Amino acid sequence: MSKHSMGVAGGATGNESIGQRLIKRRRLVSGIVGLDLQKSKCRVSTKDLRGKSCYPLGLRGLNNLGSTCYMNSVLQVLLHAPPFRDYFLSGGQRLEACHHRRATDLMCCLLCDVNAIFSAVYSGDRSPYSPAQFLYSWWQHSANLACYEQQDAHEFFISMLDAIHEKEGKTRNGSKGNGDCQCIAHKVFYGLLRSDVTCMACGFTSTTYDPCVDISLNLDTDVSSTEKGKKLTKQNEDGSMSTLSGCLDLFTRPEKLGSDQKLYCQNCRERQDSLKQMSIRKLPLVLSLHVKRFEHSFVKKCSRKIDRYLHFPFSLDMTPYLSSSILRARYGNRNFTFGGDQSDMFSEFEIFAVVTHSGTLESGHYVSFVRVRNQWYRCNDAWITVVDEATVRASQCYMIFYVQKTLHNKANEDLSHVPNSPGRDLFLPIAGCC
Repeated sequence: MSKHSMGVAGGATGNESIGQRLIKRRRLVSGIVGLDLQKSKCRVSTKDLRGKSCYPLGLRGLNNLGSTCYMNSVLQVLLHAPPFRDYFLSGGQRLEACHHRRATDLMCCLLCDVNAIFSAVYSGDRSPYSPAQFLYSWWQHSANLACYEQQDAHEFFISMLDAIHEKEGKTRNGSKGNGDCQCIAHKVFYGLLRSDVTCMACGFTSTTYDPCVDISLNLDTDVSSTEKGKKLTKQNEDGSMSTLSGCLDLFTRPEKLGSDQKLYCQNCRERQDSLKQMSIRKLPLVLSLHVKRFEHSFVKKCSRKIDRYLHFPFSLDMTPYLSSSILRARYGNRNFTFGGDQSDMFSEFEIFAVVTHSGTLESGHYVSFVRVRNQWYRCNDAWITVVDEATVRASQCYMIFYVQKTLHNKANEDLSHVPNSPGRDLFLPIAGCC
């Protein structure tokens, strides 16, 4: 496999700093797009204006363009996702060489518009930014969501990654097809799930693998065994507790399939009762966990939001949920090889962002919290404020984002150094996605 080349926009030399590259790319963006997206300004609190110069580079509010808090909250996460951020700040998307942005159609390249957001946010300008051009480009990809009504942040996240893959994957993959996806969306968020279905009559196991860019979790109802003995301060109204480890335990727990879901056993040559168990075959660089808070009942023909508090750790070890760990627990302490996969070596993660939802199913608001240099900031559309860890822990999390610990440690260094995990190439071609 050949290493992915992180080119520099505009033919920049390796001696140029990221700041110099940003200035060059910002001029290029303004020359190509030719639009002033900064005419609409949201007011910023006096407290924020006084302290704005002390904020790290990259903290900039995003104007609400009409019920677009779902978009702003996810964009703030992506702006601070270390490997995703470093790709754009290092010239991974070169505007002048873009195959999608033509002279006759300057407004329809989603990747160029994501690139423009990075240039604007990391330019040092602290006034709120309006991602109007990006919204227009996203609407071109997701016409069914092109309206000024509130949308689901998780649905937007999946749709955006899909759009990036569609735009960039065709160009970078070339004749390789779907075997080795080269797009930045999959390089950063791609993971692989393993599903084992075991016949309860003969023990025959059928295994399938499914690519994913996030993991959706049901809320558990009890404290998991791994959390017992720990001091958890906040409980739900009924006195019970939900924990992220409990949700992951529930996700990887063997589940007996119902009588209407009997699968055909190749060994018994008939449909039999079976057990299904999920596990994680490959971990991504950035782990996105989606908490299922919106419940839809087709029987009762109604929907509701689950306002249940979830305790989540800032440091997360995913080892218990890997396929290797699940198989050892099932068959004993045997040696299982997975073709040189490094998930066991890179299973420790650190939190860097949380997307929260407040309100009801019909009327709610999305806000994101981002962690920059071990300080938490609340991103509420155009407003950026400093918060403490307790505020983040007490929030009603909807999406939780973790980054591999080695990348998190690198991300706390100066932005002039592009993080690179020791002993591992961040941008190796990925097989098996799409």
